[in-house]
Amino acid sequence: MSHEKDWNIIMRKNMYSSRSLACALVLCAALLHLSCEDEPTPSLFDPNASEKLNPVITAIEPADSSLAGVGELTIRGQNFSTVPQENLVYFNAEPAVVAAASATELRVKTPNIIADSISIRIAVQGAPLFSSTAWYKLKPAAVILSDLKSPGQDVVKAFGLDVDLGGNIYVSTELNTIKKVAPDGRLSVLKSNASFIRANALKVGPGNVLYVTNVVARLRRISTIAPDGTESVFVSLPGVPQDLDFDANSNIWVTVDTDIYLVKPDKTTARADSYPVTLATLRVYDGYVYAAGKNAATGEAKIWRSQIQGETLGAKEVVLDIAAAPWLVGGDVLSLTFSADGEMYLGTNHPEGTFVLRPDGSHEVLYPGLVAPTVYAMSWGEGNLLFAIQQLSNTSNLIKIDVGKPGAPYYGRR
Repeated sequence: MSHEKDWNIIMRKNMYSSRSLACALVLCAALLHLSCEDEPTPSLFDPNASEKLNPVITAIEPADSSLAGVGELTIRGQNFSTVPQENLVYFNAEPAVVAAASATELRVKTPNIIADSISIRIAVQGAPLFSSTAWYKLKPAAVILSDLKSPGQDVVKAFGLDVDLGGNIYVSTELNTIKKVAPDGRLSVLKSNASFIRANALKVGPGNVLYVTNVVARLRRISTIAPDGTESVFVSLPGVPQDLDFDANSNIWVTVDTDIYLVKPDKTTARADSYPVTLATLRVYDGYVYAAGKNAATGEAKIWRSQIQGETLGAKEVVLDIAAAPWLVGGDVLSLTFSADGEMYLGTNHPEGTFVLRPDGSHEVLYPGLVAPTVYAMSWGEGNLLFAIQQLSNTSNLIKIDVGKPGAPYYGRR
């Protein structure tokens, strides 16, 4: 009996010891688990950071509108960040690139949105609220004003063009036709069944008479088209006339193969100079005749200028060696014109289309990707609009380009 009692006592002690050991193991495991847990993730909220003031828009320049995708705005106001990336500028829901920033001014590239009423809002990192909304207009930089196709016409090839004081555009197309495009894009025919298949170039002259260069069989000439469509021969020339322009004294300077001729208002003609290339285009600017051309045999291609000295031309000066310009490799200059501030616009068959050559020799592509080649002819209208003939494989377009600046004086519109 005593042995049984001793055995029970031993078993109880072992049970108590086992329970104690189990409790100890559980406690140790819990402590070990707690000690191995990751440190708490630090909060992104800084209780010591001061809240920034909300941005405020006070003015936008240009004031009313700019060009979509290629324009740049200056937004003036308050509480902007001096770090460009911390300023979030939205045109509707489209973010814009902030090119430069100060506390009171942002320089912003316009997104490619075209609309008359676009909301502009700004958020600044660290400020709780957006700015109030400013409303703005973004216009297309370049649009097809007309495909120049008359009803039932599938294919049309266009060449010379010019613009009158009323904003009407005149275009020479194949099939003996001069077309007129109103400022709103309405297309009509000024002259059908002309004696020539096409006019290489045309210019608006005094009295809104068109002067057109053309070839009919062996006849090389400048003809006139009156506002009522009446055609007349103005002068005959010894070679193929390509391009022409008026000077301040109503003289016409015209390219004839490798020469430049002077044609006076009394219709007398004289050769003014010769060149080592076949001349493609010509423009009178700031008392000089500018001419561009290429020698197909030698590859020489240049733009020259010569000062107008009464009824003669001064010595030729090379403005641009086209063949040596790496940015024009593979391209020919087919047309040229000038802005009022002296920048030269070059229409080409280069993949980039149109280039701007500055007086300091620097250059840029005019609106990359917007005006594809070939840019055969260009003419500035009134204001900031440049019009261009875009020749495609089997058709042509009349392109209206807003370049944001006026063209140089043109002496034919009187």
